[in-house]
Amino acid sequence: MSNYKGAMLLEADPSVNYERAVKEFALEMVASGRDVFAFTSKGSPVYLQLKDIPGLRFFILSESSYPKPSPGSLEVMVPRSDYSVLLNVMDEAVTRNPEKTKAMIFDNVSSLILDAGFQECYKFLRQVNEILSHGDVISEFLVLSKAHDDKMMNLIKNLYSGHLTYDATGLHVTKKG
Repeated sequence: MSNYKGAMLLEADPSVNYERAVKEFALEMVASGRDVFAFTSKGSPVYLQLKDIPGLRFFILSESSYPKPSPGSLEVMVPRSDYSVLLNVMDEAVTRNPEKTKAMIFDNVSSLILDAGFQECYKFLRQVNEILSHGDVISEFLVLSKAHDDKMMNLIKNLYSGHLTYDATGLHVTKKG
């Protein structure tokens, strides 16, 4: 994946161990010297796969916590349903140390749609992509296959320059970024 640029959508079949593909992406990004940060929930399969990767920073999506980073901590709680706070946190993560290349993992778009509705989520994802375009950031956004109708999936796919799928046969590039 190291020849990818920009924002990628990973459409994952929830019945297979898709979190392994996310872990491989994270390990590759760390190995290439990027600052890597992940937006995920504490009990998620993705969090469980990533939690032991040295240096990976976590933004833990919670029901009500607002960002209060403790010095040296690699985990910061952020409110999953306050998009303005999430956008500020992302902007800060991308713009801090502008000379450093970065990678971001976002787990998971399907949950956001279920929580806030498609319109709000779509608007949020467009704003996130705008923020990410201002730095050397490779990002991977996870969406669960078959969780949304075709029209919704096509609108989501159109937000990303690259599109990957992960199913029982492994990882596939369906649109190169």
